[in-house]
Amino acid sequence: MTLQTLLKSEKISQRTDLITIARNGIKTKYIERIQKYILLSDKELSSILPISQRQLFRYPPDHILNKEITSHLIQIIELFQKGYNLFDTEKFQAWIRTSNKVLNENKPLEIMDTSIGIEMIEDIIGRIEHGVYS
Repeated sequence: MTLQTLLKSEKISQRTDLITIARNGIKTKYIERIQKYILLSDKELSSILPISQRQLFRYPPDHILNKEITSHLIQIIELFQKGYNLFDTEKFQAWIRTSNKVLNENKPLEIMDTSIGIEMIEDIIGRIEHGVYS
């Protein structure tokens, strides 16, 4: 599934289009579609977003999420796309919930609450793609 489909956005033809989407925010009604794609529970999703579970799901469907939350969701979607392409959905879902030596025994899901954590996970995925032990 593409970012464009998940976010119901205009055509995304270059990475700078994602900046515009993040700045404009996305509507909360797309959270459910994103959740179905990334297969995270309400609790898991809210643990990695800069918003409480209660607040996130209290907003009306047409509420526009702020730049920080939207940007983080975009990063998460891209990470899951990479993971699904490398492992497949089921194996990636298991992998993100397994302690990882490279992450100081943290589970990848536990560090997705920061951009740095997402970048670290993407780095590991890149190394695995290229056959470098991680």
